[in-house]
Amino acid sequence: MASEAGGAPDADLDESDLEVDLDEFDDLPTTDIETELHVHFGMAGSFPLRMADIFFASDGLHLAEYSYITPMFGLGTKKHRREASAMQEIYEVHGLDEVLLQADTVYWFNYEGIDRVVLNRGGRFGRPKLTVYPADEGARSNAYRLHENDDTDALAAELREVAEGRPFEVVVESGWGFAPRENVQRFFS
Repeated sequence: MASEAGGAPDADLDESDLEVDLDEFDDLPTTDIETELHVHFGMAGSFPLRMADIFFASDGLHLAEYSYITPMFGLGTKKHRREASAMQEIYEVHGLDEVLLQADTVYWFNYEGIDRVVLNRGGRFGRPKLTVYPADEGARSNAYRLHENDDTDALAAELREVAEGRPFEVVVESGWGFAPRENVQRFFS
């Protein structure tokens, strides 16, 4: 519905104007997973980059990868910012269930299946990095550069709080966490 003057939508729309009964959506199935810590706007990989949100939840760790970004047509046009904002809005409006449905790939770890979570603080030339190491020695680690979290001290405290009473440890390291051999292994696995 548009106003007569400028064609802009009316600011005072209500549910009856939409001709949709919003109560219908209350009956949709839900997993009732409680999010304990949400780490927003991470990126993994080298080409193409994969965007991800990380959820430490009541049932385990969810790594939701949801968009592919190329340097020229993604970073140059700020697609990564638009995609991250859109996924954040989905999470705020619909919750974790919808994020997991919208993601291209979801990795899930039972907390017993995690050996450690390493947070590299970053530095002048690198963003902070969060890496999840599975308890299985042969399994692939998952690493994400964090693009919206510059307060690594607060994140480290939140990670330690989530890990309290759980079988994995949180390790906080200085630097940007560049490990050539590990990065190549992760790329080819």
